[in-house]
Amino acid sequence: MSDKPRLKIHPLLAIACAVIIVAGMQAIAPVLNLFLVALLLAVSILPLLTLMLKRGWSRALALSLTILFVVVIWASLTAILGLAINNMVGKVPFYKERIAESYQSGLKFIESKGINMADIESLELFSPDKLLSIGSTVLEGILSTFGNFFFMLLLMIFILILFSDMHVKAERKEYGQDSWQSRFSEIANDLKKYISITAVSGLMAAAANVALLLILGVDFAILWGFLSFLFSFIPNIGFILSVVPPALIALLEFGWIHCVIVVVGFIVINTIVDNIVKPRFLGKEFNISILMVFLSLLFWGWVLGPIGAILGVPMTMSVKKIIVFMNKDIDAQDNIATPQSKPESDG
Repeated sequence: MSDKPRLKIHPLLAIACAVIIVAGMQAIAPVLNLFLVALLLAVSILPLLTLMLKRGWSRALALSLTILFVVVIWASLTAILGLAINNMVGKVPFYKERIAESYQSGLKFIESKGINMADIESLELFSPDKLLSIGSTVLEGILSTFGNFFFMLLLMIFILILFSDMHVKAERKEYGQDSWQSRFSEIANDLKKYISITAVSGLMAAAANVALLLILGVDFAILWGFLSFLFSFIPNIGFILSVVPPALIALLEFGWIHCVIVVVGFIVINTIVDNIVKPRFLGKEFNISILMVFLSLLFWGWVLGPIGAILGVPMTMSVKKIIVFMNKDIDAQDNIATPQSKPESDG
């Protein structure tokens, strides 16, 4: 038996390669975000395409109906979000004035308790301009990715065509067990289950949040519902991020009572969805520790920007799966390279 050379990678070389890859991802983050979000959405809609293919529908018909569904939903969502953002721009002076009033009232209240706020006030950590700048930057970073309608749609169409082709060939068993197509399908299946269940539960929570905000009369309820849907892909931490904007808007518009109602309502809705609805479908195999979620949020947010927080957990799951495949290949090469011991013959 001919021995194949064992694949050896020096740890320093592996670290250097990882640094180069991360630096490259960071450099092309705006374009990479579009592809990753399109992939995320394509995987989310993949069960619909797969269902039609399994029922014997032609590939062309299944693709056409899936793409039509995506176009209608995406166009409607883009129009609604665009209208909400335009309305928000018109109310910026009102919010700025309310933030300035709350800021000055807070400073006077703290100083009335004998605390000197002169040094902190000079830093302008909570000035209206800085708060609005931070909020608009984060919101713009997230929504700008979803605002590239046609480019995102084209990417989704190409990805769905690839998925449909892979599904047909997999049904014919044209792929080997260790082929890249089979491994990609395995990663896609894990992501499909995680993303689909998270998307459905997040949509339920978002609909309940929108209903609550509409009842209370909080501005831009659909926009905050959309953000709560996106942040549902960040386990444990996403809820905190989703409740802050509508709670602040409720505080600025109506006062503390509405703000508290929004926070309590979001907590109740999130608790029901995360602890009753989602576990019934998700199971235990995708339970991710809060430490892993937090590290994924920090790392992918640093690499890809605000959208990286939403993609963090799926990206981490994919990287872990790829590492498992690499270790499997190395172990297989080790088994081939190690000669089998032969039993000693008598005499």
